[in-house]
Amino acid sequence: MRPALALVAALLPLSVVAQPLFVDVTADSGLSGGGQAAWADYDSDSLVDVLVGGTLFRNLDGTHFSLAELPDGIASMSGTWGDCDNDGDLDLFTFGSHFALALNNGDGSFTAGQLPEVPVVNSRGACWVDVNADGLLDLYIGGYEAWEEAVYLDAVLINEGGGRFIVGWQSSEADKRSARGVTAADFDEDGDADVYVSNYRLQPNYLFLNSGTLPMDEAGAKRGVAGIAKDVIDYTGGIRYAVSGHTIGSSWGDLDDDGHLDLFVGNFSHPPAYQDRPQFLRNTAGPDWRFEDMSAGAGLIWQESFASPALADVDNDGDLDLYFTTVYEGDHSVLYLNDGGWRFRDVTAASGIDTARTYQAAWADYDGDGDLDLLSGGKLYQNEGPGGSWLRVKLEGAGSAIGAVARVRVGERALTRQVESSTGEGNQNEMVLHFGLGDYDGFVSVEVTWPGGVRTTHNLRSGCSVTVSQE
Repeated sequence: MRPALALVAALLPLSVVAQPLFVDVTADSGLSGGGQAAWADYDSDSLVDVLVGGTLFRNLDGTHFSLAELPDGIASMSGTWGDCDNDGDLDLFTFGSHFALALNNGDGSFTAGQLPEVPVVNSRGACWVDVNADGLLDLYIGGYEAWEEAVYLDAVLINEGGGRFIVGWQSSEADKRSARGVTAADFDEDGDADVYVSNYRLQPNYLFLNSGTLPMDEAGAKRGVAGIAKDVIDYTGGIRYAVSGHTIGSSWGDLDDDGHLDLFVGNFSHPPAYQDRPQFLRNTAGPDWRFEDMSAGAGLIWQESFASPALADVDNDGDLDLYFTTVYEGDHSVLYLNDGGWRFRDVTAASGIDTARTYQAAWADYDGDGDLDLLSGGKLYQNEGPGGSWLRVKLEGAGSAIGAVARVRVGERALTRQVESSTGEGNQNEMVLHFGLGDYDGFVSVEVTWPGGVRTTHNLRSGCSVTVSQE
């Protein structure tokens, strides 16, 4: 049983006065580039910075960004942030056609780290995750493909401390898949984060259960998140699989405020009905920790080229909303508000977001005003929407607290957020946890489950940004 979190009844229902409104502030911000985006406060000045493709931008004052330097050879297609040497600042792993590590020196500069020879030829998704419960962040790297030539291996790099890594595992020739996004979450609430790999080419997706040892157990089909299996086919490189979905990116998040992390699977799909459409998957929790498909009533209108999703509470009403990109001419990226009960409402037309085709989608409160802003399609969108009360919690612990989960109990609702490395395809939301609280103003009790399973409770004031450190 989850310990109850005390909160006054005045929080029910959460409410706001209007839908979100976004304003394009790109021209004045100094940001540029349409590559995948990874938000993080790398210089520890409480202003969130961002990597766009292979270019790092430093947040100067909450309104403007300037170019920052990375060591030679670091720039790549995408990157993900995490404190891999546990020195209190964020390091950067970049991936694409080559792989590199930038170790943060703590003064705004970086030193190139050493990686082993990575048995992945080309990657579109990777994430930090502690796979052996030693308090050090490891790396899961997804391998993609060369069309009609080869499918590449996935690999896990084990962190040996001091910024040193070894290859701890790689997929077999038979089990390799065309991986796109890689993201992790402690969905089964056992104290460690599990890895979800979004595979393309109608391939089943992988869910690797983290038990503290390698190899991890692959349980996608058993837990209901591999896709809807159909006929078995042969593919490039001699691999065989049951036809499922063209998944590009997926996102973990508690979509029904029941305290358990659900999963949105971002399926690209051509018109034939046998190809999986995007899936809203509800975590049914223990003892089996399986997922139930809630897609039929969710209200998402199909488009062929859906790509990278990103979840965030954009209207500060307490639940997670969905932004979902597309990549084909004639399709458009969309913003759907969560109306509760697994129903989502399209507010794209009135949102102010230019619905350009893109793989870029990541959320952060870059201006520190208590609502979440969006970087997508090479543009920065400032949230000037409904206002509402909020709480922002920065968790500090080993490995930048990646894998930690925080919950605020609101009557029968449990607003749940996790510190994550990567989301969608090659993007990263800000790691500070954002809770919308509607029209409530007062103290709330926040329960944190740290990696390893230790729980702490904290009484925090709404309307504040607070740092909570693991004891």
